Amino acid sequence: MASVQSKLFKVLLRLINKKGNVGTIALTKTRFYDCPEPPPSVKKACYVRKSQIQGHNVFTLEPKGVDSAKHVLYLHGGAYTQNFLVLHWWFLAKLARKAHCIITAPDYPLAPKHTYTDTFEMVSTLYRQLITMAAHSQLTIMGDSAGGGLALALAQKMKVEQVCPPGQIILLSPWLDITLANPAISEIEAEDLFLNKERLQRAGLLYAGGAQPDHYLLSPINGPLDGLGIISVFVGSNEILVADTRRLRSLAGSMGIKFNYYEYAGMMHDWMLLNFPESKQAARQIVDLLNPIQV
Repeated sequence: MASVQSKLFKVLLRLINKKGNVGTIALTKTRFYDCPEPPPSVKKACYVRKSQIQGHNVFTLEPKGVDSAKHVLYLHGGAYTQNFLVLHWWFLAKLARKAHCIITAPDYPLAPKHTYTDTFEMVSTLYRQLITMAAHSQLTIMGDSAGGGLALALAQKMKVEQVCPPGQIILLSPWLDITLANPAISEIEAEDLFLNKERLQRAGLLYAGGAQPDHYLLSPINGPLDGLGIISVFVGSNEILVADTRRLRSLAGSMGIKFNYYEYAGMMHDWMLLNFPESKQAARQIVDLLNPIQV
């Protein structure tokens, strides 16, 4: 059952009519919600290094006073059109501290100025760099929303190119199919107070830049799932993207792929980044995934 806090938040979403903003804010000239660099509070909690790949910033967060071989490549959400939010940075700083891991978070190319080919050129280069620095078994690719889709597609691309896979992939409310053609979405859409199907589809087509939207680099649910490392998914039952995470679970199960699935009843899109009891529980589960008990 959803917590009182999350229920009150959904009431607030109804009152302010939040639904539909994702995927459209960044298409305007105003970037009110953007937080392109870690805020001061994150820099107090973690060592922050900034570098560049192909003219785009890459941030590395390392918890203070902790040595770790574990490394997370984190790809932020925002419908491939929006930059980091401050919520991303707070979540990543907390994850770095709790899981004792180093986190690399790229400011990857976004639509409409760029398309997926630019994005993959940058994140593929970054992944190849990281795999030379960390044992692949200690490397996790993680992402939320569009970043979750990008995380899975990147792992698939590396497999196709015969590059060492990550140890695991952790997907938070992932956008797995930019076409949003799954008929089950219609059964959920009225309950989703945050995402608007048509506006997401528009953002997805901008990101595709004329390519076929069902290609696995754009819609990774259509790509290979074997040989990618352990896949874990966190999602809410009240977001339209759950239709495709359920489909992904079914596909993985039919193939005998190791797959962890955490669907939280009554939760909305990207709830893991917030401060609900469910968010804190998911954070503990993510930490456990990054730090499995050795038997």
